[in-house]
Amino acid sequence: MCRVKAKIVKGANQSERIAYITTAEGIQAEVLLNATQTGTDHIVAAEIARDNNNVLMELAQETSSGYWRVWVKENEILPE
Repeated sequence: MCRVKAKIVKGANQSERIAYITTAEGIQAEVLLNATQTGTDHIVAAEIARDNNNVLMELAQETSSGYWRVWVKENEILPE
């Protein structure tokens, strides 16, 4: 599991968070997550693959546009 940089805001109730992840294409992907799946500045996701300084991440929930996996720039991954 990896920590991916994201803008985190509170959701409709205390246990929800909305995360905005910048994809490798520069698009903001929006995903609704449980608060336990986020930090103050990141989300937890599984690394699937790497290619040309990009990392394919599988999210815990699908994005608002219907994707379960997104490519992010390598520098969007926080060190462990």
